[in-house]
Amino acid sequence: MESDLVATKRPEPVPRTTDPDVEPGPSGPVLGQVRVPIAGPYRPWARLYRRSDGRLAWRVRLWDVDRAVARWVDPDTLRSFARASDLPVLAAELESIVERARSRRRP
Repeated sequence: MESDLVATKRPEPVPRTTDPDVEPGPSGPVLGQVRVPIAGPYRPWARLYRRSDGRLAWRVRLWDVDRAVARWVDPDTLRSFARASDLPVLAAELESIVERARSRRRP
């Protein structure tokens, strides 16, 4: 007997950030990405973008009570998280992606 409840996949609601200081723009290219093991099976993508002023920022969807919310994180903050969580492979991956992005010329 099949259940009357049918699971349907829906996109998670993610509010767009309104802080102009950290908004790199939705049309900017992703410079690199890596999965971040936050807790248990939750491993969101961290995607690196270049802000309009040239600085780099990671966009990570962090869990906030009942939904994932996009947050902008400074490269040093994410690297510190990896080191404090004893994740040397992640720290090295983050550093590699940031260094490649810094060595690229802006279009």
